[in-house]
Formats: sequence, C-alpha cells, structure tokens
Amino acid sequence: MISRLAQRLTMVSRAQKRTILIAYDLTAMAVALLASFSARLGEAYWPDNPLVFVAAAVSFAIGIAGLYYLQIYRIVLRFFDLRTVSRILFGSALTATAWVIAVYFLRPTLVVDGLVIAVPRSVGFIFGGFLFVLLFMGRYAMALLVSGAHQNRGGGRRGDGIRVAIYGANSAGISLGDSVRRDPAYQLCAFVEDDERLHGQMAAGAPIYAPSALPALVREQDISEVFLAMPKATRSQRLAAIARLNPLNIQVKTVPSAEEIVSGRFMVSDVRPIEVNDLLRRDPVEPLTELIRRSVQGRSILVTGAGGSIGSEICRQLVQAGPGKLVLLDHSEFALYTIEQQLNEMLATFAEGKRPQLVPVIGSILNEELVRELIRAEAVDTIYHAAAYKHVPLIEDNEVAGVENNVIGTLVVARAAAEAKLTRCTMISTDKAVRPESVMGASKRVAELVIQGLAEAHPETRFGIVRFGNVLDSSGSVVQRFRSQIRRGGPVTVTHRDVTRFFMSIPEATQLVLQAGAMAERGEVFVLDMGEPIRIADLAEHMIRLSGMTVKDESNPAGDIEITYVGLRPGEKLYEELFVGQEVVPTDHPRINKARERSLSFAALERHLEAMKAAIARRDRDALRAILQEVIAPDQGVLAPAHAAVKDAAVAGPRTVH
Repeated sequence: MISRLAQRLTMVSRAQKRTILIAYDLTAMAVALLASFSARLGEAYWPDNPLVFVAAAVSFAIGIAGLYYLQIYRIVLRFFDLRTVSRILFGSALTATAWVIAVYFLRPTLVVDGLVIAVPRSVGFIFGGFLFVLLFMGRYAMALLVSGAHQNRGGGRRGDGIRVAIYGANSAGISLGDSVRRDPAYQLCAFVEDDERLHGQMAAGAPIYAPSALPALVREQDISEVFLAMPKATRSQRLAAIARLNPLNIQVKTVPSAEEIVSGRFMVSDVRPIEVNDLLRRDPVEPLTELIRRSVQGRSILVTGAGGSIGSEICRQLVQAGPGKLVLLDHSEFALYTIEQQLNEMLATFAEGKRPQLVPVIGSILNEELVRELIRAEAVDTIYHAAAYKHVPLIEDNEVAGVENNVIGTLVVARAAAEAKLTRCTMISTDKAVRPESVMGASKRVAELVIQGLAEAHPETRFGIVRFGNVLDSSGSVVQRFRSQIRRGGPVTVTHRDVTRFFMSIPEATQLVLQAGAMAERGEVFVLDMGEPIRIADLAEHMIRLSGMTVKDESNPAGDIEITYVGLRPGEKLYEELFVGQEVVPTDHPRINKARERSLSFAALERHLEAMKAAIARRDRDALRAILQEVIAPDQGVLAPAHAAVKDAAVAGPRTVH
C-alpha cells in the first residue's frame, strides 16, 4: 500500500508535488506551534485569542515565502543532502523569528487557569525547534519513499546490483556513494581511503578500509568494479592508487576531474572508464591568464590547420580568451565543419556582445595569394600556425608532400605575417625536430629556422616557436591505435621494447602554447615541460589492464591481449629529445623553457629554400633529402637513408592539411 502510494507520488507533475509539500509545511507549522504552546504551558492548549491566529498566519506566510526563496521546493527529494538540511534549518528559524516579531507588535494574550498572560517569548524558540524536526523528518521520509519507488520501478532489489567499492572517502566519493546507494544497478560494499584516520569509520552507509584490504575485499565481497573518486589528487597519488588496483584484474572507473565537473555533485552517470589521460594527468599549474588575455582579447586571429587535433583545441581555448575575430583555415572540409560546429555550440552560451566572429575558410597554406588576402581582408593581427603533416612513417614515403607543406607552407604563412607587420606569429613545432632522423622531423627543424630567420629580418612582428612532444588522442596517435587494437581483441603492436616518448594532454599543451606565444619576441624556441618520457610498452600494458583485461605473455599464457613487437618504422627514433643544445633558459612560467640553439639568417637560408622549391617541382625525393641534410647540418641530425617506397608522383587524390 505504502509503496503503491509512493510510486503514485513519483508520477504526479512537478507543480502538484510542490503543492503537496506546501500543504505539508503549513500543517507542520500549525502542529509545531500548538505543540510549542502545550510544551511551554505543561498541558494541551488551544489558544482562543484571534490575535494569536493572526500572528500565526503572518509567520506561516513569511515561512513559506522564505522556504520558497531558499529553493526548498525545487530540490529533488531523492537527492536530499546536508545542504537541504541547512536550508530547512534556516527556513525554520526565519518562521520562528517572524512569529516572535508578530507577537511583539500584536501583543496577544492567553487565558491560563483563569489568568490572563502575555504569550511567553520561549514559545518562539520551542516553535522553531519543533518546526525544524517536522520539516526535516517529513522530507527525509518522503526521500526514502521516493528512492524506494525509483528502485522498484527499475526492477532492482537490494543486493542484486553490481558490487562496487569507491576509492576515496572524500566529498566527491561520499556524494558518489549516496548516488550509488540510490541506483538499483549497483551495490556499494566499501570505501577505500589512504587517510589512516578514517579507517574503520562509516561513510554513505559503507565501512572505510585501508588500501591494503583491497585484495581481500575483492575476493570476499565479490567486488567487480572500483570507482576512483580522486578528482583533486596529485598525479603521484593517482598513479599510486591505480598501481594498487591494476593487479586485481577488476574494472576501474573514475569520476571526472575537478576541471570537468565543478558542481560538487557526482552521480553514477558521471563515472567513466579510466583512461590514459588519467594516468598522465599532471599536478595543475595556474595559467598566466593576464598574459593570454593581453595577446588575444579583442584581436583578429588566424589559426592554420584549425581542424586538426592541436589547431582545433587552440581555437577552443582562444574563444574562451575573447578574441574579436577568429579565422579558421584548413584544407579539410570535414575537419573545418566539425570545429566550426563545436565553436558555435560554445558561443551559444556566451552573452550577445562577447561572441567573437568566426570566419571558416577552406584552403591550403601553400596558396600564397589566399593567405595574404585573408590577412588583409580580415585585418588579422595574430597567427597561430598549426598546419603540418606530422606522421613520421607516412612522410618517409611522401617526402615531397611533407616538405612542401611543412617548410614551404610555413614560409608562405610567416613571410605574409612579416610583410603585413602582424603583431604575433607563433608556430607549433615538435620534439622530432631535435636532431632529426626522419624527413618529417627535418622538415619541422627547417621550418623553425625559417621562423627564426624571418624574426631576425622583421623585428616588427613577434615570431615564436613552441616545441613539444606527443599529445594524447591526437589524430593517428599511438593511444588511438592501442585502443582500437584492444577493442578488436589484440594483439597490441609496439615498435620496440625500449621505445619512449614524451606525452601531454591536448588541453594542457595548447594552453601552454598560448602562454608561450604571448612571451615571444625574436623567434625564440619555447620548449614545454613534458615531464618524464613514457615507455610505450608500459603504456600498452596500462591500457590493457585499465580495459579490465590481462596481458597475455609467458608468465600469463591465459591472458586476454598479447603485446607484439614489430620493430621501428622508417624514420622513427628509439627516444626523442626536446633540446638541440644544453643551454636552457627558464621563463616566467614553470613549465615553459627557452632553448638557445643555432639559427641561420634568412638570407643564408633563402638559397636552400629556392633549391627545395625546384626539387619539389621536379618531385625529386633524393634532392630534397640532400637539401634537408645540408640545412640541419651533421651535428644537428642525420637523416636515415631513403627506403623503397611509393613515389609522391604516384600518389593521387586530395590531401588534407591540418
């Protein structure tokens, strides 16, 4: 009967629920006031003075208005929490205060045992206490009924759901625990917490254990999932927790980071599978927002390669910094359409006067006339040059296309910026430009030299170069490949057991790019602090285990996914570097350094660039390699010899620049 009534209550409209709650609150106020009179006078008492009822009506009206102002009637009952309790307490105090004030002005009297007395002032305090208890207990009972009705409607019973533990008895974990308890699909068994002071206590109805108890908990309580609730933990704390969970071969999920969800409430629906980004997420460093604002706000900015992984994130972060106009240039129609739609969705939340103008342009950076016209027509002030071909083995087979895009394209953009006397031009480079052994790396190193040469020749424009390593989940990244291979059941292919790479998340890299670009003056090479290099084989193992599977190897022949080693691909190095020389100069930002490296004057570089253009026109791969080798110099890298590959001239079809 009660459960049927509760289910019926959940089906009524929001307005009807609010009416029911207001009726309950008025009843609770009347009962609390009568009970306070009786408690104060020591006998059941019904006042007969009309002024008492007038004072009651005034205080009840103010109390209901106060509760409405405190948004008590907008709170979803099954999410009843301490914040709701504090609002109820404040509403009860407001109602009691209104009663005391009304009684003071109206001065009603009572007849008790034949004596006429003033209304005792203590009635107001007792009234407030009784009212709080009635409002709190009523809502708590309703919350239990509604929660039970939702569980019954979901078809779940206590003990039937997935058995989970939550790692982190903090505010996020406890909020998540409350949500888990209300969800019939899950059963909360335990909390795990590093803080020894909390061991043996209870949170959200579940005991708190030490991390050392995890193996026994998984075995004895049949726990199949662990939710990692550590949104504010440092990278070392997060890695330590994951290291404890990895050997248990259970699925690990995580609540979003503090940057992803700032509401303070974590629901079961917010929990997602843990990813490599969570392993590599570093301790946050506050951005120099004033630096970014000065170089972006109100300006007309051109982003080349705007649809690519880095270019699109630069666009997203630029929009937040408030440019006057954002010109998006990309050769790929689909990539350009995608980023334009994303930016328009972001701008829909902006105030009308604060939306920058978006100008999407399909075109190539090799089209010199287009680039110059864009700068003139859109009054471009700043350029972020992110357009590049970046896949090492692919460019080894397509030297002509790679050099033309990365070197000549950079020359077109940078020279147009210099001749138009733009304020800033920042180029995105790569760690593969340091002592390169691949055509891709050599082309990016020559592009750096182009920027430095033009910076010296045209000091009116502040040129800058930002160099960093791999970014997670960029197009064609190793993380994407591993994820796809794991989804197919393996094997996961790694080039070499000892190969290492630097990694950084796309948002962090692009935010640092904006800050480094704002520091640029004369073609400096800014190198982002990438942290420690990551062993790719370890990355593969982590991704397999985080997917809830085991690595198949000699020690575990019954494992799920095998890792195979296929050898380094053409142009690939065993490890990457970030600096050509050893001289490193710190900047105002702790994660941005300046490299002091050899550069060439633009006059000295120009004859090499003309020779490259001629070799490109002839599609002469060998000549291009020779020119690249001459420019980067033997002490700064030796290109690997060309291998049998498909000639650029034989490759037909459209090319995508981003």
